[in-house]
Order: sequence, then C-alpha cells, then structure tokens
Amino acid sequence: MIQWVLSWPTWPMTRIFGILAYLLLFGGMALGMLYGYPFAKGPLKAKLYRWHTRLTGGGVIISLLHAVILMIDTYSPFTAVEILVPFMARSHPFWYGLGTLALYGMLALMLSSDMRPKLKRPLWIAIHMLSYPIYLIAMLHGIKAGTDTSHPLVQAMYIGTFIITLGLFGGRMFLRSSSAAGGIPKRTPRRTG
Repeated sequence: MIQWVLSWPTWPMTRIFGILAYLLLFGGMALGMLYGYPFAKGPLKAKLYRWHTRLTGGGVIISLLHAVILMIDTYSPFTAVEILVPFMARSHPFWYGLGTLALYGMLALMLSSDMRPKLKRPLWIAIHMLSYPIYLIAMLHGIKAGTDTSHPLVQAMYIGTFIITLGLFGGRMFLRSSSAAGGIPKRTPRRTG
C-alpha cells in the first residue's frame, strides 16, 4: 500500500490541489459577496448561498489534501510540523507559513458558519469578515510559494481573481454606504407663518 501511494505523481497533485483550493476559495468569496447584492433575492439568493457554502467547503477539503500530499511527496517532502506550525518550513518559512494560516482561517470560518445559530450575530459577522484577509493570505501564499506562478496562465488567474474580488468588494461597500446614506431621512424645515 505504501509503495502504491509513493508511486502517485504527488508533486503535480499538490500543485493542482493548491491552485484548485485557491480557485474554490475565490469562487466561494465571490458568491458570498454577490449574496449581499440587492439583485440577489428569493431562489437566486438561496442558490448563491448554497454554492457559496459548497465552494468554500470544497476549498477547505482540497486545501487539506494539498497539505497532506505535501507530507507524502518524495520530490519536496514537508514534515507534519512544517505543515501544521506556521513559519516552521525549512525553505521559504514565511510564504509557507501563510498557507498554514490561510488553512486555519478557512477551518475557523467553516466552523463558525456551522455554529452560526449559537453565536451572536456581531461575533459571527466579525469572524466572517476575516474571509477577506484569509483570501489575501492564501493568494500571497500561492503567488510566492507556488512553483507555477511564473506561468502566464497562473499569473492571469491571480490578477483576474484579484480584480474581480476588488470589484465585488468595492461594489458591496458602495451599496452599503449608499443605503446607509439614503436610509437617513432628510429633515425639511417647517414653514411658519
């Protein structure tokens, strides 16, 4: 059995799983942001939420596989400590450590979402807002630690997903500030006389 596992193409697998985990995280984030847009109502809102949950959950599972395969890889193996303890990798400890932090962050987001009914809304929102820095950390990890970053398609992926994320985030902040400003009724002076 061990010989069979060691015969797997682990190095390509971990690279593919790393990129796939990033794309699933991006997709989950994008759908989560779209969920808050005013056009998302009724069945569409429910579908966005379902796919947001599926993509994010899939991203966490693929991230875990990415980490596990790094431990059995024969080309560039990592120890359990290097994977589980941030910034303990022999080479590029900072960039690999960001990957560990991103994984822990995704797990915390998933667990807090499962515990949402038991958490106070402001606490859940505060935890859920960590998805933005977690996404950035995962992206930096992929760019700086990923061995495929020099490939033009991978560069285009990072640039494209970052621009889309910024656009969706900016749109959401604009809508939020517009509704807050529009939600305050203007006082009209009373005429006397």
